[in-house]
Amino acid sequence: IQLYGFNKELYHNMSEAQHKSQGIVGISLMVQVGEPFNADFRLITSAFNKVTYRGASFPIKHLPLSSLLPNTQQYLTYEGSTTHPGCWETAVWIIFNKPIYISKQEMYALRQLMQGSQLTPKAPLGNNARPVQPLHHRTVRTNINFNKQGLQGSNNCPDMYRNMHYTAVESSDDLISVSTSDTTLKTTTSEPPTTTISGDYSTSSTTETR
Repeated sequence: IQLYGFNKELYHNMSEAQHKSQGIVGISLMVQVGEPFNADFRLITSAFNKVTYRGASFPIKHLPLSSLLPNTQQYLTYEGSTTHPGCWETAVWIIFNKPIYISKQEMYALRQLMQGSQLTPKAPLGNNARPVQPLHHRTVRTNINFNKQGLQGSNNCPDMYRNMHYTAVESSDDLISVSTSDTTLKTTTSEPPTTTISGDYSTSSTTETR
């Protein structure tokens, strides 16, 4: 899932910002089947029957976007591109080191969204996780504390260390450069309080806030 915001100090709206320098920030949320389920995410999945096809939209009220974030303050960040056409190199990405959890039924509902419009529905999204993408010499930074004590089994060891999702290659001050990869569904944001679910499913599922 992706949450998008634009730089309102430099630009007037998302349409202007998305193809300009330092235009947007993208928060990438990994989704995993498991417990505890994210209760607020059900506000979105319960409306999927309204946005089955690309181009459809449906407003959702009283959805605090902060409630969709995982329970962690650890993340990676890098300067990259948007994941939708035209893939502008204007996004600063923030990727949390833990997922949010949804039920099997919600995952099934995500995979039943259609890639095309109602006239040309194409096929369901299915398992549309992106393949690993090359870094293209980008610097990936993190506030995760890589330390030998954690590697030896400290109780403070981040979960990602036990799973070895990331490999530290260089350190500097509070941030550490790492080599990693990214995977997405897709979601979009701007300002609360009304969230509009928009069906743009050419590569992934989308949520917009207006």
